[in-house]
Amino acid sequence: MKTLIPMLFMLGLSLELWSQELSQELTQTIRGKVIDETSEITLPGATVLILNTEPSLGSITNIDGDFVIDKVPVGRHTVFISFIGYEPVTIPNVVVHTGKSNYFNVKLKESLVKLEEVVVVGERAKDIPLNEMAAVSARAFTVEETQRYAAGLDDPSRMATSFAGATNSSLGSNAIVVRGNAPKGVQWRVEGIEIPNPSHFAGSSTAGGGLVTILSSQVLGNSDFMTAAFPSEYGNALSGVFDMNLRKGNNQDYEHAFKAGLLGIDFASEGPLSKNKNASYLFNYRYSTLGLIDPLLPDDQNTTKYQDLSFKLNFPTKAGEFSFWGVGGNDFGKTKKDLITDPDEWETEEDFTDQEYGFNVGATGLSHKVSLSKKSMLKTSIVASANDAYWDFDQLNDQSILLEKSRVKTMTGTYSASSTLNHKFSSKVTNRTGLVFNQHFYDVNIREAEDLGQSLRTIVQDEGSTQRWQAFTQTKVRVSESFEFIAGVHSQYLALNEQVTLEPRASLRYNMGIYKSISLGYGNHSQMESAKIYFVQDNNGNTPNKDLKMGRAHHIVLSYDWAINENLRLKIEPYFQYLYDVPVIADSSFSMLNFEQDWFFDQALVNDGKGRNYGVDITFEKFFSNDFYYLVTGSIFESKYAGGDGVWRDTRFNRNVAFNVLGGKEWQLGASGNKWLSVNLGLTLMGGKKRSPLNEPASILAQEEILDENNAYSTSEPFIYNVDLTVSYRKNRPKYSTVIALEMKNMLGSADYEGYEYNYKQNAMIETTSAISIPNLSYKIEF
Repeated sequence: MKTLIPMLFMLGLSLELWSQELSQELTQTIRGKVIDETSEITLPGATVLILNTEPSLGSITNIDGDFVIDKVPVGRHTVFISFIGYEPVTIPNVVVHTGKSNYFNVKLKESLVKLEEVVVVGERAKDIPLNEMAAVSARAFTVEETQRYAAGLDDPSRMATSFAGATNSSLGSNAIVVRGNAPKGVQWRVEGIEIPNPSHFAGSSTAGGGLVTILSSQVLGNSDFMTAAFPSEYGNALSGVFDMNLRKGNNQDYEHAFKAGLLGIDFASEGPLSKNKNASYLFNYRYSTLGLIDPLLPDDQNTTKYQDLSFKLNFPTKAGEFSFWGVGGNDFGKTKKDLITDPDEWETEEDFTDQEYGFNVGATGLSHKVSLSKKSMLKTSIVASANDAYWDFDQLNDQSILLEKSRVKTMTGTYSASSTLNHKFSSKVTNRTGLVFNQHFYDVNIREAEDLGQSLRTIVQDEGSTQRWQAFTQTKVRVSESFEFIAGVHSQYLALNEQVTLEPRASLRYNMGIYKSISLGYGNHSQMESAKIYFVQDNNGNTPNKDLKMGRAHHIVLSYDWAINENLRLKIEPYFQYLYDVPVIADSSFSMLNFEQDWFFDQALVNDGKGRNYGVDITFEKFFSNDFYYLVTGSIFESKYAGGDGVWRDTRFNRNVAFNVLGGKEWQLGASGNKWLSVNLGLTLMGGKKRSPLNEPASILAQEEILDENNAYSTSEPFIYNVDLTVSYRKNRPKYSTVIALEMKNMLGSADYEGYEYNYKQNAMIETTSAISIPNLSYKIEF
């Protein structure tokens, strides 16, 4: 840090000395494509206007549905798109900077009332999901929000904890708890395909979470986040879905960005591969600061470093549009400090423990979409994804000899092929039907010594593959301008244990005038477990969990949405979720509903568990207008489970209450408004997670934590108070723009409970906590 901060200062100073004072109006280009919402065919002749500009700025889409508007002044603008026979759309708060052009993929909905010309100016709610089949518990979020929200760290999952119904698993992790469900119940999708959790150090401490995302905001497009009753196309998820899109690169001009900060360096580039054919490239590479300065650190300083790469190549052709994309991350950590060789000096296990670990995750795919007719669009993808991890854990014995304590080596992956057909029968009836094939492969080897010095016992060891098929269909019927319903079904077949699921989904929405609507959604969902759970070995080498069925859940949600005005919205969603066929240990309080992470889990499971989550989520939001915004969310809920003993208890994640206040203000400074100052603050209050009491006598005897599982999750951790801050200062220049930003995650240093550890000097169990505050000072240039 002592080296990096002066470097950032000198870089900013040199750029300021090099730049000249503004002598002309700063402008940028806005480009995009206008398509039909369902069939995704292009709409040539659509009108695109920048409102409230003098002189008026606008464009008409060409035969391919593309539009270009040049010389748009720097600032925030409102874009209005209309086409005869379609409902017009208004996109507010389009941010225009000099360093980067804007691109929009605009979807218009065919109007049920045929008009000779557009006479009504409509505005689409800012949080309506991109997936038109999602009627409840779903919202869209923009890349600009991931950058603007307080201490979001450009991470969609950290940003999503500001939404109603979503909380942190812990302040130091990006794992998401949705309405009381374990983070492993969340599914991640990129370009329409399920991928492994795209986080650095994914699953190291929390299954379903990690340190920070590998998906840079430089390559993300607008995306959806869903928390219940997902549309039929989504399978293998119990609690939530992140449906992420990678944007297309600029196919007309070259654009670049470089960012350096306390967390790492970041370089992005995009531009045309062939202007005549409109092909483009986009990529982003990041490397952690700790990796850069590791050679400068003392030899006894532990090391943790990571890097990631994301890219997308786009090729429009006469045979349709092809895209080749990929995301991947690489992580490494190692204990470098000298171990204490004298047992009399040992205080905690850390004093005589040495470890090294690494995590890799990635996905790459080829996607194709083509219009089969004016009413049909076919999308096809072929994707390969994988994640692997290793963890070597050694300890000194009483004779100061370093011995193996455990070895973890896991590699799982999937080859996926999917095809989805969107067809519009009429302006009232649309259908989406698809088929997905997954070839899962795995190579898992987990071993642990029961007592130090003994040979390592095999907990999980298997190598092979299995198949999973998914099929879905869903139909949306717009009965009138006020009423629509969606019905569909999703089915899965897992060859490993020959299980078949049939999962009905349905929703309806009734618009009570222009400003209010009420929706009802239902969904049945299922999710498979990870490979290390299915292939646990008993003492005879058998795999008792191989025939384990998927956990299942019924979701039902009622949603009331009131647009108080064009920028102010109130949403209230009461919900109920009933979980069944949950894997549990027979005659035990254990349930996979409470599973956070346990690399050495070795128990046989049965599908006798149950669970229920119910509560109400409230969102009161002022979208960005008049240079400020705020978001107030509250959740009151109960999360209960019944383990293998049939006793109903609180789940680990039953915080009971969560409250968020998020807001920000923006100022345009300077005579020409080329300088932007933005201050964003977030406050989170939430109940503590539940935990099991310590069995202190047994723990002291074993010199390790042993919990009272007969009274599982009967106590609560302390209430959490968390404050986040993001301050940024942007300066627009004729050919580039610069941004200096300070992000403070958990700036008050609120602590998370971690458990108990044995203190050798005191012969006592000591409660351990961690207070992880993440500061990030960064400098960015876009040119």
